[in-house]
Amino acid sequence: MKFGAILEFVLGMKRQESFNILCKGKKIYSNLTEEEYFNTMEDLSVEFYRTGSPNPNEIETEIIGEN
Repeated sequence: MKFGAILEFVLGMKRQESFNILCKGKKIYSNLTEEEYFNTMEDLSVEFYRTGSPNPNEIETEIIGEN
């Protein structure tokens, strides 16, 4: 078995979760993949340091089981 096939097999076995991001209890992003979630959280943190909003204390994450 070649490396790429093994990697794909292992990644396929990984439990796939999705994520919702809430601000002040309101869902602002939904059903994000792990990569989308991390990118969005990075964008939100950059926005906070630029403008002071959204306040990190008002951000929540919901982790949703397998898609």
